[in-house]
Amino acid sequence: MLPVLQATAAALLFGLSAPLAKLLVGAVSPWLLAGLLYLGAGGFLTVMRLGRRGCPDLGTALRASDRWWLAGVVLAGGILAPPLLLWGLARAPAASIALLLNTEVIFTALIAAALFREHVGARILAATGLVALGGMAVEWSGSGPAISPAAAATLAACVLWGLDNNLTRRIAEADPLALVQVKGLAAGATNLILAGLVGSPRPRLSAVALGLGLGAVSYGASLMLFVLALRGLGAARAGAYFALAPFFGAAGAVLVLGEPLTPRLAVAGSLMAAAVWLLAREAHGHWHEHAPGVHEHRHVHDAHHQHAHQGWEGPEPHVHPHPTGPLAHAHPHRPDIHHAHDHELDQP
Repeated sequence: MLPVLQATAAALLFGLSAPLAKLLVGAVSPWLLAGLLYLGAGGFLTVMRLGRRGCPDLGTALRASDRWWLAGVVLAGGILAPPLLLWGLARAPAASIALLLNTEVIFTALIAAALFREHVGARILAATGLVALGGMAVEWSGSGPAISPAAAATLAACVLWGLDNNLTRRIAEADPLALVQVKGLAAGATNLILAGLVGSPRPRLSAVALGLGLGAVSYGASLMLFVLALRGLGAARAGAYFALAPFFGAAGAVLVLGEPLTPRLAVAGSLMAAAVWLLAREAHGHWHEHAPGVHEHRHVHDAHHQHAHQGWEGPEPHVHPHPTGPLAHAHPHRPDIHHAHDHELDQP
């Protein structure tokens, strides 16, 4: 239940960023605003980590072997995707762009299945189809569905964030404060440099402060919660719960910006809400085996963690290298660090 709450809270914080960023895109260029948002996130996590000195870590330290995964996360999700979204947001209603962000779920699940062999069953595929229909409804015109440049930019950003989610899943056992801090500072600084190179006009100090504050909450706190959710849910399912973000964003656009609630938005929202309902009710359980190995991550002593201690590990939950398996059993589960196994048959 906790990973679900973490994913939902992350969705709320990130979803509200779309209508609030809409207020800033007229005063700040997309590249510069992307830099401010991620720099705000990195700064927020820096303060959080300083405040936690002496407290137990939330996960393992980042290792040298994580650098390539982290570089991909920063490039795809922190440098390339945000300017595309903000460019589209400047050219289309915030409610429409917010609902199109639901396609991130599609790309997250498809990439998880195609590149990382995560199990994707019939319920997830059905939900993916509903999200696709909802996206078509958002872009429907008198002559049928047509993808505008703003929508195309948003879809490209969602592909990149889908890749980002899957790359982050590879290092999700690391301390989420450190992970988001590095991503925020690296992506923020890079986007600010790129904004300077392309000659982005210098914004007012008030706009800079608002961009940094929005980034701290909607990107920093949201990303930290999402990384925590990835541990227990896997990329496809964490992304599914994160699909609530566009609904929060669309509601914010209507309530905060006064944008109209059109029939197209209502139809699209209904289809996507049905998709989220399908994903939330997914049940996946079957007989599976845990091979012998060694893990290091934050844990408590549950059915998957029955191992001896030497006395230095500290109270639970704690982090230390520990053996896992061999173990064979059946129970409902998700593709977390202990359940990255093959599926011979498509389980319900």
